[in-house]
Amino acid sequence: MTDTDRVLANGGEAGELARSIDWSRTAIGPVEGWSQALRSTVALILHNHSGLLLWWGPELIQIYNDAYRPVLGDKHPRSMGQPVSECWSEIWHIIGPMIESPFRGGPASTSDDLQLPLRRKSFLEEAHFAVAYSPVPDDSVASGIGGVLATVTETTEQVYAQRQMRVIGELAARAAAAAESAERACEAAAGALAGDPWDVPYALVYLFDDAGGVRLVASTGFADRA
Repeated sequence: MTDTDRVLANGGEAGELARSIDWSRTAIGPVEGWSQALRSTVALILHNHSGLLLWWGPELIQIYNDAYRPVLGDKHPRSMGQPVSECWSEIWHIIGPMIESPFRGGPASTSDDLQLPLRRKSFLEEAHFAVAYSPVPDDSVASGIGGVLATVTETTEQVYAQRQMRVIGELAARAAAAAESAERACEAAAGALAGDPWDVPYALVYLFDDAGGVRLVASTGFADRA
């Protein structure tokens, strides 16, 4: 068994991918030269069932496990062994400072709801995460910090659901309070929808008349489109 096979043993698809990479072509060098801290942290990541991601060395080279893989979307598999600034270029201005702080000896960076505009498929999407970025000590480097370990839990679906439930409740409450006329109820509904531009960027509310036609009664989201 080679040193690479021993250090990167198991780990499912992510482990198999990691074993297939020629790490000597990356900034962290061949597996044979990895410090004990890097070896131990990689083993921890690959054997963990929670989403974990390691950024190692000055270029913050990525190594992650199977549980983190869905976060990457189409960025996987080229993301393994890639500098984080290249992989997540669209959000580097947000996560870069959060990573640099613990890497430079500061405290861990945490967020219970980190909103990020990701391009992990063929479009830009809103995503939410609970994250913790923690320094990984390594006595073999002058700074004493070898990299940053990220614990990542995607909460996008929960955030969407909670937000949509709030606007549905607001919609029902406002429409009921303005039930003296159909027109007022429509205006109130548009007002409720205006409070959730992420899920309802614009809306048109129509009423049918007795002749079978329709007329626009209220709208939201079009002020900047005039």
